[in-house]
Amino acid sequence: MKLWNIIWIGIVLVCSVGCSDFLDVQPKDKQSEEQLFSTRGGFYTAVNGIYNKMASTALYGKNLSYELVDVISKRYAPLQSNTYLTALSTFDYTETSVQTGLSNTWTAAYNTILNCNVVLDNLEKSDGVLLPPEYRMLKGEMLALRAFLHFDMLRLFGPVYKLHPEMESIPYNESSRVSALPLLTADSVMHEKILRDLDVAESLLADSDPVIENGPMASQEGDLDVYLRYRQLRMNYYAVLALKARGYLYAGENTKALAVARKLLTDPKVDERFPAVDPNKLLANQDNPDRVFSTEVLAGIYVKDRADIHTTYFSSEQAGTNYLHPRKNYVNTNLFAEETQDYRFQSWWRTASNESEGGYDFIKYEEIAKPTQAGESEYFYAVFMSLIRLSEVYYIAAECEPVLADKYGWLNKIRERRGLSTLTVVSDEDFMKRLRTEYLREFMGEGQIFFMYKRLYAHLLSDENGNDANAYEAREERYVLPLPSGEIANR
Repeated sequence: MKLWNIIWIGIVLVCSVGCSDFLDVQPKDKQSEEQLFSTRGGFYTAVNGIYNKMASTALYGKNLSYELVDVISKRYAPLQSNTYLTALSTFDYTETSVQTGLSNTWTAAYNTILNCNVVLDNLEKSDGVLLPPEYRMLKGEMLALRAFLHFDMLRLFGPVYKLHPEMESIPYNESSRVSALPLLTADSVMHEKILRDLDVAESLLADSDPVIENGPMASQEGDLDVYLRYRQLRMNYYAVLALKARGYLYAGENTKALAVARKLLTDPKVDERFPAVDPNKLLANQDNPDRVFSTEVLAGIYVKDRADIHTTYFSSEQAGTNYLHPRKNYVNTNLFAEETQDYRFQSWWRTASNESEGGYDFIKYEEIAKPTQAGESEYFYAVFMSLIRLSEVYYIAAECEPVLADKYGWLNKIRERRGLSTLTVVSDEDFMKRLRTEYLREFMGEGQIFFMYKRLYAHLLSDENGNDANAYEAREERYVLPLPSGEIANR
């Protein structure tokens, strides 16, 4: 079978119904690769299929957001009756269903990377099909997505970077051909591949991404056609900068991470394009609050059935054995302590009807009513999940500042956005504890906590996480997930 049939029919291009014509596009299975990429619309159909794959349950629609990677960070206390979730929460990566879940994530990630490379190859053969700015925009997006996916595979399956950057980690696929690839060292993946791709993506998007002049455009209203809209659903210029800052921080290059973070946070367009969540529309709105704080999300995914996440996993009344609940008293005692005025506490947590299980239900993804008199952009957040938040850039800047007062300064800026008071400067130890607490509060249901603790090589359950830290000390076998057996067998 032709390579194209393997890639395009078997892997990715089946799109869900979207919130715009752009998101509704469905290609014909028998359409040839040459025909597909002979038109402008064909390119966008292919790219849309790739973004749709990002939202699959094997990737950021479940495993790499609120479920697998959040459970191994000890965010929840799963019910003992659920073998899979219990195995995850106890770091039993040999359990059959866990191995299957990890294998599915690995396969989905590398299939999606393969498709990015197919688009990149065809972009180089697209003479006259796309206008130069669109060619640069799509090439920048595909390079950024390729880097994004490899980075998360490195963070999951690679060594503890802080300890062993020289160890073998993952393959880095830059080809559209299906082939076995060597495992590269973590350092070479990070510096020679991921950060290189992000540098090129930044330069391509800097003069081609419409988000810079027009903002996210989370509706069909406006002069630009629909292909160029919904920039928060794409790896746009600002998301690439945030991802670079995340990458430098993971690699321990704090000076470079700080430089990129400052570039974002001192750009006046960023606050204009991605304003802080409005507490009046959030807390005073019981029908359709924007609980994902969508105005602050630099890049995210479209999840048509997002409300099912709540009923399937977080509702004490409906989730059954899947119910993911925090330890009793954890939310109000450990996570928010005496700061229950925090917008995240007020909008994401509700006292559970079965209080003996967890005390609170997590309602971030609960279904919201559609506004009766509102534009499409005002309802966009009902089917939206975050991949990269602006708040993370504040946290990166805070951690990387060399002066303690400046560390607290950045942290206080984001605390102000969450309705919290200003912290006084105390000590480096106090600052790091408060920063970790901010991560725990901010990224609930988004899969970033495991990566934070692996990067720091700290206790999975430090004081701020409210459990016995000695029982969950940092161990490499807990942080380094095993490569899928199929991947090992091919070596």
